[in-house]
Amino acid sequence: MTPSSGLIQAVRGAVQHTTALNVLIRPRGGDFLYSDSERQVMAHDIEAAAALGADGVVLGLLTADGEIDAEHLAPLIRLCRSKGLDLTFHRAFDCARDLQAALEQLIKCKVARVLTSGGRASALEGAAVISGLVVQAAGRIAVMAGGGIRAGNAAALLQRTGVRELHTSAHRRVPSGMRWTPAMELACRGLGGA
Repeated sequence: MTPSSGLIQAVRGAVQHTTALNVLIRPRGGDFLYSDSERQVMAHDIEAAAALGADGVVLGLLTADGEIDAEHLAPLIRLCRSKGLDLTFHRAFDCARDLQAALEQLIKCKVARVLTSGGRASALEGAAVISGLVVQAAGRIAVMAGGGIRAGNAAALLQRTGVRELHTSAHRRVPSGMRWTPAMELACRGLGGA
């Protein structure tokens, strides 16, 4: 999901301009077939990200038939260019019907990079496909491997795929300071729980 403006500001402040800040533009979970109103939200979020100092955005749109939605991607690409933002097509790519055809469509749209696991659950599982995409791309678009990448497998993945860019989620579990959590009581009342 698209991060809040407060989070974008906090990250921009923390990394200054030593690290490129690419903001996810995704109005909801689920599939990547967006309505007119959702695409309008995406356009507003792109403008907000630019105003907050983002260097790029990460998004993805597909048609109902599992192809790159070039028709609706085009105005978002123009908006990104007008704001000086780099555009990465995210792992919606992995849901495309034909990855090779999808890659050519993204190249035609002049997208800067595509994030992919090679259509598999993890980039390691899709390493052979990713390697083929790198060869197919031939420098016309950056291919970034993502999905299950950790410090222990990054070097092997770079070697097996030929990618020059990796995406990983750098997170850690932080224990709660709460001595009592209402999760069970809330679940029992039908209010949800965590």
